[in-house]
Amino acid sequence: MTPMNVAVFGAGYVGLVSAAGLAAIGHNVVCVDIDREKIGSLNKGQIPFFEPGLSELVTQCIVDLRLTFTDSLPDAVAHGDVLIIGVGTPPLSSGAADTSQVLAAAHAIGVNLQRFATVVVKSTVPVGTSVQVAHAVQAGIEQSGSRIQFAVASNPEFLKEGDAVRDFMQPDRIVVGASDERAIRMLTQLYEPLCTHENALMVMNEQSSELCKYASNAMLATRISFMNEMAKLSDAVGADISQITRVMAADARIGSKYLNAGAGFGGSCFPKDLRAIVAMGNELGCDLDVIRSVIAVNDSQQEVVISKARQLVGSLKGKRCAVWGLSFKPETDDIREAPAVALIHALLAEGATVCAHDPLVKWLPMYSSLPPEIFTITDSPYEATLESDVLFLMTEWSDYAAIDPLKLANEMREANVVDGRNLWRSVDFSQTTVKYVGIGRAASLEHRLVSYFESLAG
Repeated sequence: MTPMNVAVFGAGYVGLVSAAGLAAIGHNVVCVDIDREKIGSLNKGQIPFFEPGLSELVTQCIVDLRLTFTDSLPDAVAHGDVLIIGVGTPPLSSGAADTSQVLAAAHAIGVNLQRFATVVVKSTVPVGTSVQVAHAVQAGIEQSGSRIQFAVASNPEFLKEGDAVRDFMQPDRIVVGASDERAIRMLTQLYEPLCTHENALMVMNEQSSELCKYASNAMLATRISFMNEMAKLSDAVGADISQITRVMAADARIGSKYLNAGAGFGGSCFPKDLRAIVAMGNELGCDLDVIRSVIAVNDSQQEVVISKARQLVGSLKGKRCAVWGLSFKPETDDIREAPAVALIHALLAEGATVCAHDPLVKWLPMYSSLPPEIFTITDSPYEATLESDVLFLMTEWSDYAAIDPLKLANEMREANVVDGRNLWRSVDFSQTTVKYVGIGRAASLEHRLVSYFESLAG
């Protein structure tokens, strides 16, 4: 493999993982960001967020002189033959993705471009953004008074938080959307070390490439919401969703991934991308009813979790509630649209007090002004449950799997557990005074099944 000179624009989640991954496979990478403080920290090997294995990877690439960080955009453009845009695309009030950072980076690239380069859009963007990027680069070139040629390609990321390093280094697929043969050749060379199987590199037009990331996330989110719908029905008839999941997962056509019922999905991708898909559909006159339903089901899961608690303790006003898990999923400190945060907001609105624990998250800025007797985050999970009335399990951290039921029963004021991730089983608490409920696991509620058949007979 011939090493290439690469510049990555944006030192956030996508940009930093991509920059480190490309450096690790042998390329010479400069990562640029306008945040000088962040750049200073990164040059010292200090990562601004938690991602397993990323800190070690960045440090090693710095030591090997394959990865550097800068706040100078002209220097980054001058370095790169491949210029990768990995900046954020936050949602607008309409739900549509805000591509202003992408287009600003593209225009700045054009202003500073001194030789042919391929501009790669790795950020998750609406269909048609590659065309807009080309126009922005061209506008920058014209502003500078030069006539430099360039190519544009779409190259969406498929990185799962908590597993991003492995996803980059061992990809299921690498998607390249381009109509320019020069861009295709350069990206084929860029990713050559990662193309370990026949279908690793998938080349298509820009529109297909831009849409495939949205389509993939929409399918995964649909599976989750579908299982949560089945969990509601399981609760109603006295079935156990975990047993149903076993049967479904055994079907090779379905498989086992993303079939866990629970408190719903969150994070920076699924909620944002689904709203962006709906917004795209609205602009084009396409009614995307399935995607709308997926969003609606997910939004309703907060109330499902709270209703489980009300079944156990009645009104939550004045109750002391413990919450285990604040990040939207294990192995990350990301709280963006985390179901736990929405739950805490609802509990506080009902007049409950909250004591929370998470292995990584030690601060929630939106509640930092509340006094500790109303909201606090503890260093120990059992400290959070002390004298509590209800425990909500909201993130399936492995730390919580080995629960001590007797300790929990002894330390809680009222021993009630709402398992929002179905991490435990009711049998785990059978020798204690703990009242346990999961999501869609009402197998003991035979009377509901009887009522169901009686309704059919009537």
